[in-house]
Amino acid sequence: MYTKENFLNTLSHEFAVIKHLAEKIPPQTQGYKPTEGQRTTLELIQYLSVVFGVATKAIVTGDMSVFGTDMPVSANTSLENFSEMMDKQNQLIQSLISPMTDEDMAMTMNMFNQGEKQKGVYLIDSVLKWIVAYKMQLFLYIKASGNSAISTSNLWAGVDRPPQS
Repeated sequence: MYTKENFLNTLSHEFAVIKHLAEKIPPQTQGYKPTEGQRTTLELIQYLSVVFGVATKAIVTGDMSVFGTDMPVSANTSLENFSEMMDKQNQLIQSLISPMTDEDMAMTMNMFNQGEKQKGVYLIDSVLKWIVAYKMQLFLYIKASGNSAISTSNLWAGVDRPPQS
């Protein structure tokens, strides 16, 4: 059975990988964006610095207004403080989910007009899936903006590829 602790450990791993990837962003490419209408690399890391915590808070409390009130904090994120912002966000998520009981996880809600689902299901569908998808987007931005040295080991394990012999 996949437990709440498994979920929190998985999220912590994904946060560590995203922080590792952010270290691979060439500083001069913060303004890179693949096409018009997409976020720049800086805007992407700003979004990543708060969205998972805000979504978790919305799911746990049932208050969707936090997207409007809590998201603006992302404007304070830079490459220099991104790791710290991610740590704060991970701590927030841990503090919101740790005290939840099985009964809390089984409560239903309708978030984003997706129909009634259990809170635990929304945590997987909205937080865990988002973090994996946005991690891939960040990886692709970094590759496309000129860092060809990163590889799948950076993306999935958060480590540099060992030197080829």
